[in-house]
Amino acid sequence: MANTGQCSITGCGQAAAATLGGEALCSGHFISTSYSQLERYDELRKEHRLSASDTESVRRFINQCSRQADEIEHGTKNLDNLDRARLLHLILLVNELGRHLRRSPRKAASIAVRLSCEKLGNAWEEETRTVLLSRHGASIQCGHSARPGEALQLVRLDTGQEVEARVAWQRPSESDGVKIGVEFVNCENFWGLDWGAIEETW
Repeated sequence: MANTGQCSITGCGQAAAATLGGEALCSGHFISTSYSQLERYDELRKEHRLSASDTESVRRFINQCSRQADEIEHGTKNLDNLDRARLLHLILLVNELGRHLRRSPRKAASIAVRLSCEKLGNAWEEETRTVLLSRHGASIQCGHSARPGEALQLVRLDTGQEVEARVAWQRPSESDGVKIGVEFVNCENFWGLDWGAIEETW
């Protein structure tokens, strides 16, 4: 992310590398602030004290933190190894927190889909299958690396329906490739299921 201003933390003076919760932060303060918020949100979650508005705030934090940590890690020159490791750790932690904030049940289902990414210089397309479905997205086996925040097009091969999606997380797969989680953009119940009658699948 391009930032031309300075870190908003009093007395810092470093160039801003990211924006978190409306505050411009250098890479060091982005990391420390993110860890502090993660600890606070995780404590609230474990104590079952997250309100509906808290949950939405956590989701915004997860999306923003994961995306910007990835951008700093890949786009900052002369980033030392400790900060690089902390950024990668942050991405893992926020994705783990996100998995505890599921908005609907998960249903195990293998549906043939076509994924395509039109990222400039790294476009790709593949046919694959879903692993788990949710009202708002799916986890999918994928042969390509897809970073959190990247835009994808998903097509159901059984019905031809298309939907815009965003990569929420990526982790190693038990088989070849990786497993990715995608969230649909402006789409409710793409899978056409009665979610009220579905029991949770883990």
